[in-house]
Amino acid sequence: MKEENQQLAKESIIELIEVMGIEAEIEEERIEDIGGDKEIYTVNLKTEFPNLLIGQYGSNLQSFQHLAGMLTRKKYIDKENQEPEGEDLKFNVDINNYKKQKKESLIKLADTIASQVIYNKNSVALRPMSAYERKVVHMEISSRKNLITESVGEDTTRRIIIKYIEE
Repeated sequence: MKEENQQLAKESIIELIEVMGIEAEIEEERIEDIGGDKEIYTVNLKTEFPNLLIGQYGSNLQSFQHLAGMLTRKKYIDKENQEPEGEDLKFNVDINNYKKQKKESLIKLADTIASQVIYNKNSVALRPMSAYERKVVHMEISSRKNLITESVGEDTTRRIIIKYIEE
């Protein structure tokens, strides 16, 4: 993400926080590796009221992220007088490092279950997860020998099955 687009994203996030009347400040900005040679710009907000912005299972945070993205896109179009290309405006909003900690716990879970599957040579079905959570698990398991992952189910019941395969 270009630096001027990072600025548009920050402005959009700050504007939304102000409109919502929630006290929060940008604590950290970072570029995160999201697999392969892809990176994403992440803005972490620090607030004393994270539950309002995160919601149950991150649902409010997902909505906030969507609104921030829409507002940033509108600002870009108003400024550049054209549609953004590809993934030029993709960014991530985190609240009190909720997503960062969630990702770390998913990686730990994937590693633990992967070890169990290899030891027992039996498949294990995980709890239903969001698309983002499933992606983290798929990516973590993809580097393991003798294991494959498969997503099954639909909508809110979609889950991953980690399977042992002989080589």
